[in-house]
Amino acid sequence: MPTDKGLIRPYSFLLVQANRLADALWILASLYVTLELGPGFSRDAVWLALVAPVAFGLCAERNQLYRSWRVAALHEELSMIWRSWLTASSFVVFIAFMFDALPRPSKALLLGWLVTAPLLLSATRVVVRLALRASRSAGRNFRTAGVVGANEVGRRVAERLIHNRWMGIRLIGYFEDRASVGGRALADGPVGVIGDTQDLVERAATGAIDIVYVALPMRAEARIRRLVERLADTTASVYYVADFTVFDLLHPQWETLGGVPILRIVDSPVGGFSGFAKRLQDLGLSFLLLAVCALPMATIALAVKLSSPGPVLFRQRRHGLDGKEFTIWKFRTMALPEGDPLGRQATREDPRTTQVGRFLRRTSLDELPQLFNVLQGSMSLVGPRPHPPGLNDRHRVVIERFVLRHKVRPGITGWAQVNGCRGETETREKMQRRLEYDLEYINNWSFWLDLRILLLTAFRVWKDKNAY
Repeated sequence: MPTDKGLIRPYSFLLVQANRLADALWILASLYVTLELGPGFSRDAVWLALVAPVAFGLCAERNQLYRSWRVAALHEELSMIWRSWLTASSFVVFIAFMFDALPRPSKALLLGWLVTAPLLLSATRVVVRLALRASRSAGRNFRTAGVVGANEVGRRVAERLIHNRWMGIRLIGYFEDRASVGGRALADGPVGVIGDTQDLVERAATGAIDIVYVALPMRAEARIRRLVERLADTTASVYYVADFTVFDLLHPQWETLGGVPILRIVDSPVGGFSGFAKRLQDLGLSFLLLAVCALPMATIALAVKLSSPGPVLFRQRRHGLDGKEFTIWKFRTMALPEGDPLGRQATREDPRTTQVGRFLRRTSLDELPQLFNVLQGSMSLVGPRPHPPGLNDRHRVVIERFVLRHKVRPGITGWAQVNGCRGETETREKMQRRLEYDLEYINNWSFWLDLRILLLTAFRVWKDKNAY
């Protein structure tokens, strides 16, 4: 078995510095080519050539771009590159415009530099990753690891190390004080318990183990502390794998509070800048949709007015963000009296529904006035569908975590709706299934997921058999 695990490690510091230098050179190269295609590289551009790499370097350091990415996926590293570049380039361009010191190529050329630079930086990472993967496949540049704790958490760590060989981490086995030593397999895995923690410390002291994953339960604090103290006399990297599955996590994330690490167990994914960006997305798309749908909405309003006596719009109180009530707007689809203080939902072949209303409900066109709710800020284009207070009050007492769906703004459409969870929720099981999709959306929210849901809505919701 190849044992050349030190091919790159002795030069890791130099490689990090070379990485910083390469990033600066790619930024300068892309700038030089951009200016040569336009007015040419002049003295006016010298300050830009000096400031841009420095600004990116500072942002990259702030975002810890030059740390080890061995166990991280490629897209995470690329995302950090683009985030650092966006911050740095925005600062540089702003300062340049403020002092009228920006060279004057065409806007297309300037945009070309702003896009080409991060593309070159990203391409470099891809090439490096491919080279490292080839090296590790040949048995070089790997680290050896041991897992402390022959339990379910330890098994999950082992599975990820074994099934993600691109990390270059070779698992040698479990170490457990409370299990018999001698290769006892855990869940029929390829490795077993090969020693206790004393064996682990001895191997780490000789350099036979580079990384230690401590997968002991949090209640074993005293054992963990003693083990970490003993491993402090070795050069092994030590990681504690906390089992947070005992909590019902909702968009968990690590933060620091005055230097103290804390874990957000339950929180909204659209706070801070993410919330601001999602709001901009809602405003932009809502204005666009209203411009496109203005004439159809006017036609629908006239049809509703002529089809039965009563107002064009139906208003009802719903629970929204943080459980606060708001007034939702729809085109009226039922004959008066309409509405139910207990939140009684529409049923199939509901006698209250008008002929025009059946068409509007089947095609979901009755939801169009909620674009004004989005502009108002009480709703989002995508999110959990809002329920009447009566319906919420009935389910929150029988379904755990039901209220957590209010951690984001309710939406005109949502992940549950494009997965078939529309219509009545007359049983606990149906509402539970809808809630599971809503919480899955909150846990995995991204702009791309929102766009995917909007596209799926256009193709699925209009012909949903549960829309009535």
